Amino acid sequence: MSLVIVSQAQGRIPVTVLQLQDRVNLGNTAELEQAAREAFNAGARDMLIDLSKAPSLTSAGIRAILVIHKMLGSFRTDQARHLKLVSPTPYVQEVLKVAGLMDYIKVFSSLDEALASF
Repeated sequence: MSLVIVSQAQGRIPVTVLQLQDRVNLGNTAELEQAAREAFNAGARDMLIDLSKAPSLTSAGIRAILVIHKMLGSFRTDQARHLKLVSPTPYVQEVLKVAGLMDYIKVFSSLDEALASF
């Protein structure tokens, strides 16, 4: 089973959605980073990571999210980063909070709400 399903969603602008299908750990973070890199190389500059089906997230998963966050900021002169997270499970939300990611990556409870924020 693939960890990441990549799709496009349309809000005010097109957004690439990376929907995670399982727990995120050292064994599969390369797949997440590669999916994001391929989307970025194809022109995606605004991404959402849908965490609704990810029951857990390890430190390797946090690192992968940070790598994607940095990649999306590398092309902008204003250093705005267009990565947002959506629908984390309560456990994953607590991990994100403890790791400090929620301080600078916005987290939304629904896909519609997240899309409207772009």
